Amino acid sequence: MLRRVSRTTAAAAALVIVLAGPAWAVSATDVQANSPQVADQPSSDSTAKFPTNKQNEPTIAVNPDGTHLIAGSNDEQEQPPCGPGDLRGDVPGSDCSFFPGIGTDGVYTSPDGGKTWTNQGLLDDQVGWKASPFVSDGDPVIVYGPRYLGRGEFSTISYDAYYQSLASYKPGKQPGQQGPEFIVVSKSSDDGASWAGPSVVADSHGYIFNDKNAMWADRTLGSPYFGRLYASWTQFRSIPGTAEPVMFSYSTDGGRTWSRPNQLSGASNNSVTGGRQGSAIRSDGAGNVYVAWEEGGNQVYARSRNGGVTFERTKVIGPVTDIADPMPGANFRTNSFLSLASEPVKDSTRLYASWVNRVGLAGTTAEVVVYRTDGGTWTKVATPYTGSVGDQKGEGGAPFYQGLDVAPDGRVDLAWQAMTANSSTFGTGNAAIDSWYSSSPAGGEAFSSEPARVSTASSDPAASAQNNLAKQFWGDYNTLVSGAANAWFIYTDSRNGVGCGVVDTYQHELATTGTGTKPSVATCDGQFGNTDAYVSLITP
Repeated sequence: MLRRVSRTTAAAAALVIVLAGPAWAVSATDVQANSPQVADQPSSDSTAKFPTNKQNEPTIAVNPDGTHLIAGSNDEQEQPPCGPGDLRGDVPGSDCSFFPGIGTDGVYTSPDGGKTWTNQGLLDDQVGWKASPFVSDGDPVIVYGPRYLGRGEFSTISYDAYYQSLASYKPGKQPGQQGPEFIVVSKSSDDGASWAGPSVVADSHGYIFNDKNAMWADRTLGSPYFGRLYASWTQFRSIPGTAEPVMFSYSTDGGRTWSRPNQLSGASNNSVTGGRQGSAIRSDGAGNVYVAWEEGGNQVYARSRNGGVTFERTKVIGPVTDIADPMPGANFRTNSFLSLASEPVKDSTRLYASWVNRVGLAGTTAEVVVYRTDGGTWTKVATPYTGSVGDQKGEGGAPFYQGLDVAPDGRVDLAWQAMTANSSTFGTGNAAIDSWYSSSPAGGEAFSSEPARVSTASSDPAASAQNNLAKQFWGDYNTLVSGAANAWFIYTDSRNGVGCGVVDTYQHELATTGTGTKPSVATCDGQFGNTDAYVSLITP
């Protein structure tokens, strides 16, 4: 069990935890990155109503200086609240739908190593985005990469940030059969304070829908492809998606232009092969590029030895047994998408992967961590944690949505969220979600035997909701990045949210009978649906 040494109740609360097994202390603070929920409206943390108060699928990146960080999320801070109003007009109180032409990619910045954060608003508020024909559609991924100097040269001391997202045409701007979703990238040269307009990685013709995207920048000094940017995604063809190949593109000029998309996998999606989603990208210290994804009953990967121009045949990382969807005790969607991490050292070919497997009963899950070196097979180094939704609140739970990275000294950082619940039902007050952390010293061959809780308050998933109110909503992923002295884990958090009885009733009706009358949220507490992007600043 965990033994708490100290705890504060300040806005950015702190934990200091002593771990059993390998003996070292872990300290952590957690803070809301998207505060205030609506940029430049200081009272909005308490006044914004659903879905304006909804954030999820957070991403985070750290400048190699270890001081400046940028985070983002699916952010509805400019979406109008449910029901009748100036934008929605005379609509039912149950109408919480996405409003056309309003973006959903939020930006938050920290100048002090993640201690404090500023909500910078949406990408769409930027001059370059206003002048473009696009509106941002979420699924953010942020990375730092070497600054492009022109003529194929990159700085070894200055870095730009790149924000990858989905995008679609603004109302009235769509030409012909072009439709959602595009994959686009924006660049910032001032640590997220301002952003250039989007460059297009992948467009959309007819019935193609691009989604489940990832990005990476090679920033290992001495790499033969130093500065190159990489992007991957799933291309859903013939909506609703009877074909699902993984696609890939790269940029050699700081994201200004991108190579023609390359199909890395088969496209079939049937009862035999299944589809392909949840891709991740990393490059190693020798410049090799790896794209990994979930396919059928395995996590698989493809490797390029020439900077993403061509790839070797797909190989298996390890078997995956998807966690229950939904997890018992809640009803938000889930997945077992993997995380990749590489050792940021010249010539190193050490690569790590992590995901969460279902173990036996639907409510029990386990973290999996494996590694490989060039030419070697994948080795399972640890099962850092296995837990069940039946665990006691605050003392474990069933893990899901991990984040993984490697520090400059080889330390492997792993964090995840875990849920405890009464597995026989769901609704307000039934489940609790907390965030946890474990690490391994250089080499990653053994993780701390007791994880550290790095969130100071639990979240109730029933305080979240899809915009159609049919289910709770937690998104598809969380993110972790490592630095020399710290790790930062960003995650969806509903500690400031409140559930709503009429919404619970509606969701139970749908789950048991398949039908129900969508309720008005006018009677719900003002904090209904409030989910935030929280960052735990961890000192191993």
